[in-house]
Amino acid sequence: MTATSPRRSSRRFNAGTLWRGLAGVAGLVALLEIVSRSGIIGTTYLPPFDAVLWRALQLWVDPEFLANVGQTMLTYLLGMLIAAVIAIPLGIVFGLVNPVYRAARALIELIRPIPPVALIPLVLLALGNGLNMKLVIVVFAAVWPIMFNTLYGVHDVDPYQKEMGRSFGLGRFAIIRRIVIPAASPFIMTGVRIASSIALIVVITVELISPGGAKGIGAYIAAQQLSYQDSAITYLAVLAATITSGVLGLVVNLVIGWAERRWFAWDTTAKDGV
Repeated sequence: MTATSPRRSSRRFNAGTLWRGLAGVAGLVALLEIVSRSGIIGTTYLPPFDAVLWRALQLWVDPEFLANVGQTMLTYLLGMLIAAVIAIPLGIVFGLVNPVYRAARALIELIRPIPPVALIPLVLLALGNGLNMKLVIVVFAAVWPIMFNTLYGVHDVDPYQKEMGRSFGLGRFAIIRRIVIPAASPFIMTGVRIASSIALIVVITVELISPGGAKGIGAYIAAQQLSYQDSAITYLAVLAATITSGVLGLVVNLVIGWAERRWFAWDTTAKDGV
């Protein structure tokens, strides 16, 4: 019997997952097309999928829409970067120094359940309606998954590895840099992937509901709702922009998943993740 390498079996698993996902999407599209064309739901409220797809493709040559996409992605990327810079060091400190985590835990558990969008009125009053306002809310939403996954990763480090590092004369900071952080990296990357989806959702939601002046995909959708008297055209434009934002989220998730498999292939959770 020929042994199958973990890398090869992981590729087959991911290919199978991809094909099943595509089949599910194709089935949903076919169902929506049948429902729309049959008149079960009026085309005013559910336009045919081919019309929505064509409108979505047209958006990618629309300079106004592309400018809004750029604003959303800029906010998303800056928010994720700031959240990572804050959350990863905090997670490492909390994971290594239990008294510090116990002292901060009550405050963390008090703040963490606050819905990010509930901060919009407060942040609007403090910063106005612009990039800074969106960044504060996105960072607040994204920091928790990264911080807690970093903390769990640090806790999961084999203590014998740290003892071996000490026996080779490594100092505390060298152990953190050469043992703790590399061992916790798969957990940190998982936190980044979870936070990434949350951040993109929050960005678009804030753009959608914040009053005037915001730019981005959410603001574009809100503007489409107000710019047409014809409800059929409105629904078509809104659905096309919504599908486009979903595609962006899928692409971001696939890129981060690829990075996990590319750089953390030695970790089973990274290889088996979607």
